[in-house]
Amino acid sequence: MDEEQDPTIRAFFDDFVAAFSSFGGDRVANKFSLPYMAKGPGDVCRVFDSRSDLAAYFQSYLDDYHSQGCRECRYSNLFINWLGSECAVASVNWDLLDAAGISVTSWSESYMLSFGDGKALAFATVDQVE
Repeated sequence: MDEEQDPTIRAFFDDFVAAFSSFGGDRVANKFSLPYMAKGPGDVCRVFDSRSDLAAYFQSYLDDYHSQGCRECRYSNLFINWLGSECAVASVNWDLLDAAGISVTSWSESYMLSFGDGKALAFATVDQVE
C-alpha cells in the first residue's frame, strides 16, 4: 500500500465536497473520468461517455437534493483498498445536510479511483443505499 497517495484520495473527496456545494453539475462531473459508470441499487447501471451527459446526470441529482433542502455534504468512514499502485477502491458514507446542519439523507458509496498527474479521478461508483 502506498501511504503517499492517501492524501490524494482525501483531496479527491474534499474537493468533491466543494464541488457539491457549488450545485453545479459541470463542476462535479470534472471529478470523474470518461467513460464513467454509475451503479445504483438493484439492476440500475448507467455508462456515460460524454462530459455534457455526465454533467446533466449530476445536475439532476444536485437539483433534487437542493429541492429537498440540502445545502452541503460531508463524508465519513473513508476506507481504502489498493489495487496496485495506480488504482484503489475507496468507500465512504455520505451525509447531505440542510442549512441547520441536520441530515437530510445519507448513503454509502464506493469509488474506483485511478491516479495520474498528482490527482485522483473516479471511473466508476457503486451506490449502497442504507
